[in-house]
Parts: sequence; C-alpha cells; structure tokens
Amino acid sequence: MKRSIAVVVVMALVAATSVTVLAAESITLIGGSTSISTVINPIKEAFEKKVGITLNATAAGSKVALQKLDAGDADVATAGHTPEELFANIKKDNIKLKNTHESINVIKLAEPANYSIVINPANSVTKLSKEQLEGIFTGKISNWKDVGGNDAAILCIVSNLSPGSNSVFSKVFLGGKKIAIDTLDASNAADLRQNIATNPDSIGYLPSAMVDTTIKSVDTLPMQSSPIIMLTIGKPSPKVQKLADFILGEGKHYIK
Repeated sequence: MKRSIAVVVVMALVAATSVTVLAAESITLIGGSTSISTVINPIKEAFEKKVGITLNATAAGSKVALQKLDAGDADVATAGHTPEELFANIKKDNIKLKNTHESINVIKLAEPANYSIVINPANSVTKLSKEQLEGIFTGKISNWKDVGGNDAAILCIVSNLSPGSNSVFSKVFLGGKKIAIDTLDASNAADLRQNIATNPDSIGYLPSAMVDTTIKSVDTLPMQSSPIIMLTIGKPSPKVQKLADFILGEGKHYIK
C-alpha cells in the first residue's frame, strides 16, 4: 500500500513538472543584425533570468523580420531603422504585407548604434578616408597597395540581409549610391565577420558591437544607424510588453 502511494506521488510530481515546462513562456523575436547585436543579445540573459521568459532571437535582416511578423511567425520584430525607412524598403522591393503601416505598433528601444569599417587583423592598414572607401567600393581602387597596404587585390564583403547597414554606408561614403562592384555576399553580419576573419585581403562593415579580436576596425568617418525600434502587430502582448519595459528600464545597463 505504501509503495503504491509513493508511486502515485512521484507520478504526480513528474506531471506537475511537465505542466510547468509546457507552460513556460517564450518570445519569438526576429530582427536586423544591428538591433540584435546592440540591444537584444546584450539584454537576453538578464531578461530571461529576471522575467522567466525565454527569448528566442534570430538575426535575419529587418525586411525579413517585418515579413515574419506580418505573417504571424514572430511575436515581435526589431530594426535599426525609422518606421518610414523600413516601410520604404519594403515598398521598393514590392513586398506585400497583410497588415497596414498604421496597424503596426512601434516602440523606440535605443539610440542609434555605431558601425565600423572592418578588415583582417593581418592587414597593416589602420586608416581609410571617405575618398579611399568610395574608391574601394566603386572599383576605382582595387589593390591594398594603393591605400598603404600590401600588394593584394581587395575583396569587398557585404551582407545581403543587412539593408540598414548597407543604407548607412551608402549615405556616408557613396553619396547615397549603391555599391557598384562585385562583392562576396555574406548572409548576415555574423557571416560577414567570419569571412573577414578568414580572408586577409577583405574589407566590410558591421555594427561596432560585433567587433572582436578576430577582426579589426579602421579609423574613418563615423557611421550610425537610425534609432533601434521594436515592432508588433497592434498593441504588444503582455510578454512582449515585459521585454520592452525591461529594455527601457534595467536593460539600458546592458546595451552596447
């Protein structure tokens, strides 16, 4: 009899634990590389520990993030754009959304993030002017020896899922024009960093928060994103509101 009672108690505890696990809340967040690297990743651990909600964050580019939000595949999207910039990019690519601009709620999470021009640590170049960078990314300068480096062909790497970064670079260094040369296409900013780290003759740009010992930044003109924003369809759900409140409160201490 006692053994039967003990088995029942154990089974009840297991069932209760399973229910608790199943009931654990999570947030699916998709964003651009800038917003993920400068805001979301830095606050993730502290947010999960304090609030008890799992934050599943993926860097897939701001346009993809908005599309996933629109399709119901994400609870929230983030971007390093103004809403006007983001919707202009969507319109330019003829992307159709179910939800209108007016139905999407926007919360400003953080001030603009900084970007860095990055090269491989083996490269002896330490400084590049606006004119030199314009020359490199338009094909007028194709060898590192022409900007004080070794005699080697320059490989430009650009992330096709970082429209915010590409737009900022274009405005600062190319007078708003698009990059006019063949580049090695990186899937996102993390992939770009990996490519820079493994290719001694490469150059690219990414959020300064992502610069580590595997790459190095060069001295040049400052680059900044638009403010970092969060987007939801209509009013944020209670769990997403908790995320926004954390970022705007205690989370400020973790943001890079």
